[in-house]
Order: sequence, then C-alpha cells, then structure tokens
Amino acid sequence: MKMWRCEICGYLHEGEEPPDPCPKCGYPKENFTLLDEEEAEMMRDALATREKYAQIYDHLEAVKTIAQEGIDLDLDEGCNEIFGQTRKDIESIHNTIKEELAGHASECIWVKVASDGLLE
Repeated sequence: MKMWRCEICGYLHEGEEPPDPCPKCGYPKENFTLLDEEEAEMMRDALATREKYAQIYDHLEAVKTIAQEGIDLDLDEGCNEIFGQTRKDIESIHNTIKEELAGHASECIWVKVASDGLLE
C-alpha cells in the first residue's frame, strides 16, 4: 500500500491517494509526498517499534501503580525497599525508552514522527 507524508506537519497516511485535507493540519492534499517503498517500509518499522515501546511503557505504568500501592501499605522495611526499587527501575526503563526514541528521532524524521507522544 502507498504511504504519503504531509510536508507541513509530518502526518502519515496509507492509501491509494493522500487525504484531502490533512486530518492533522488541514492543508490540502497537494502538500503530501508519496514515500518510496524503502522509506515507507522504514516508517512501518518505526511505527511498529513505537507501538511495542508504548505497550511496554503502559504495562510498566501498571506495575508502577502496584508498587506504589505496596509502598502505601508500609508493611516493613524489606517490602518497602523492593517496592521502591521497582518504581526506580521502571523510571529508568521509561527514561531509556525515551532516550532511545529521541536519539533515533534526531537522526531520522520518520522515527520522530513515529515517536511523537512517547517523547513528551
């Protein structure tokens, strides 16, 4: 399937024709560029990777909430240490994901577009 990129805002669209207007910025379809197959495949890969990172991020957020609930129970020092370390480890993983995406985004506009939302 063809992939189109809005030159104004970076919005990506898959289809035989670009959308008119761009759903993100409202500019007409003349502002879309057809990506060659290599660029389109790279973008699909970047989007798939971003989705996996988002899934990991969301699952870790749930674990972080559980760890906080454990901290709030304040059972004993050992339990609090494990729950606290879990939260720290999750923050570290979150930061690693953000850094990885930011590094790729600085090298490649396609990855930046795919990373939008996780880098904030």
